[in-house]
Amino acid sequence: MKRLLVLATGGTIAGAGADAMQLNHYEAGALGVDALVNAVPDVQSLAQLELEQIANVDSADLQFAHWCRLVERIREAFADDSELAGVVITHGTNTLEETAWLLQLLIDDPRPVVLVGAMRPATALSADGPLNLFQAIQVAVSSAARSQGVLVVMDGQIHAAKVVTKISTQGVSAFASPGSGPLGWVDDHGVHLHAVHPAAVPESRHKPFAQLQLPKHWPGVAIVYGCVDPSVDGISALLGAGVQGLVFTGTGAGQLSEKERSALEAWNGPLPLMLRSNRCGSGPVYGDADQAQFGLLPAGSLNPQKARVLLILALIAGLDQPGLASLCEAA
Repeated sequence: MKRLLVLATGGTIAGAGADAMQLNHYEAGALGVDALVNAVPDVQSLAQLELEQIANVDSADLQFAHWCRLVERIREAFADDSELAGVVITHGTNTLEETAWLLQLLIDDPRPVVLVGAMRPATALSADGPLNLFQAIQVAVSSAARSQGVLVVMDGQIHAAKVVTKISTQGVSAFASPGSGPLGWVDDHGVHLHAVHPAAVPESRHKPFAQLQLPKHWPGVAIVYGCVDPSVDGISALLGAGVQGLVFTGTGAGQLSEKERSALEAWNGPLPLMLRSNRCGSGPVYGDADQAQFGLLPAGSLNPQKARVLLILALIAGLDQPGLASLCEAA
């Protein structure tokens, strides 16, 4: 029987409410990983599980220290145990996509790393966590999932870390992969992955951060949201505070307003590394000479929160603007 490492971080999948009808008011991260697995006894037929509690928090409260521990533990497990089939991570849905993308950039191993969460707490009537966990383990032990990169399994769908995002505050179908759709699905007949998919990770994928050592103190990177007649006081304050990176959530195809560009032009100090994403929810951001004169680089198809993850790792790696530009093209 294959062996899996299950790392728990908390979230709604481990949440508990006052009664079975509480869907919105509950404590996230109230149950330990043992309780999650014991609620799905059928997983014992799929794999031999090693359980470990990394954290037990609402994913909105995750810290960089939690990310460091996850990366360290997964790298250590894969390096020390060649027979380990893969890793499953239980996670809150609020920031699940950011953790998945971080791990995609930092973990260099063909074995599956699968993140899973829930939209209803474990105590709720028709809680979705038990089935989601069972299906995540199904995917993690499947040979079809090898070399697919970091995956997210929710509501029977299998998503790629780069494109998956949370699209709704409620409902078990709260995750999607805009622009490409899921990589496949999982059910009682097994794991089904599309033979050809635009979000599939190529075998020869670029692994720029495979050996990157994560520091105790991470660089500060802020996200600025574009809108009609935006206040630019926040931009000036961030620059004055010495922020090391900025991600602009531009309107349309990642466009900054004249006011925002003027704020950058008026700054009399060195500008940080900056990326342009968009607020549309899908679609690419391309290079633009008018934006580039301010040092603004396009983030491609990455949403703002994933662009921020990429920028943080680029800063840790000591990349300059040309290096970041190359990285965005490869991502």
